[in-house]
Formats: sequence, C-alpha cells, structure tokens
Amino acid sequence: MKTTNPYLQSRVIIPACMQIALIIYVISALQMAPPIVKGMLSESSFPVMIFLIATPAAIKQLLDGLKASKKELAEAKAETVTKKKSIKPVLTVVIMAAFILLFPILGFAVLAPLYVFFFMLVYDDKPQYILKKIIYALLISAVVYVLYVIVFDIRFPQIWR
Repeated sequence: MKTTNPYLQSRVIIPACMQIALIIYVISALQMAPPIVKGMLSESSFPVMIFLIATPAAIKQLLDGLKASKKELAEAKAETVTKKKSIKPVLTVVIMAAFILLFPILGFAVLAPLYVFFFMLVYDDKPQYILKKIIYALLISAVVYVLYVIVFDIRFPQIWR
C-alpha cells in the first residue's frame, strides 16, 4: 500500500483554501469601494475586518497542520495507511468563488441563502432534512442582512433598478 502525502490532508488543505478564499474575498470587497468613505464605513469595511481577523487564524491553523503533518510523517515510516481524500476544501473554495463572482449579478437576497444552504450540504455528514436546512439558510441570511443594514448601516448595491 502507498501512504498518502500528509501535506495533502484536510488539516493543511482547508486552512490553505480558506486563506485563498479570504484573499479573493477581500480583493473583491476592495474593488467595490474603499473601506472608509467620508469618515463612514462602507460595504467593504466588514470584509476587511473579517480578513484581518480570519487571516491570522487561518495561518495558525495552516502552521499547526504542517507541524502535525511533519510529526506524522516522521512517525509513519513503517506503517502504511490509505486514507480517503476529502473534496470538501475544494468545494468550499468553489462555493466562495461562485458567491463572490455572482454577487454583483444576483445580489444578496438570492445568493446568501444559497451560499449558506450549500455550506450546510457540504459539511453535513448525513445529508437529510433538506427543508430544515432551507429554513436555517433563510434565517441565517435574514440575520446577516439585519446586521449589515440596521446594525452596521451598510447598504447592499442596488442591482435591480
């Protein structure tokens, strides 16, 4: 049997994919508007805050994953194990990229529930209770919308004028 590369495991790939997605996310947000316009927060300020908080966390997770992989590689000289590779990291990046690319076309109201719903499908080990997932996706999207519009006073672009 051939051992799988320890650097291609989820503890390394997921943080790396998350960092790539965060970079794409913040670049797309900064293309909309600067984070502060006339002393007021704009719609791109929240993604910048997310980027500033999540980047160190993703880098720490990546370094921890690399450290654990090195340790596993050193310990697994005699033992060979075949592990099933996960497609979840790739699906995560694809979902995020689709959300970012389609946001100017379809807007928040259409994409946010789909975004949350697809993440629930990807990370649920037993895909069931679809109606429950749809309701949760709608509720989560509504809460995020209220946070943006009412709490942070950030307006989404009007795409259907």
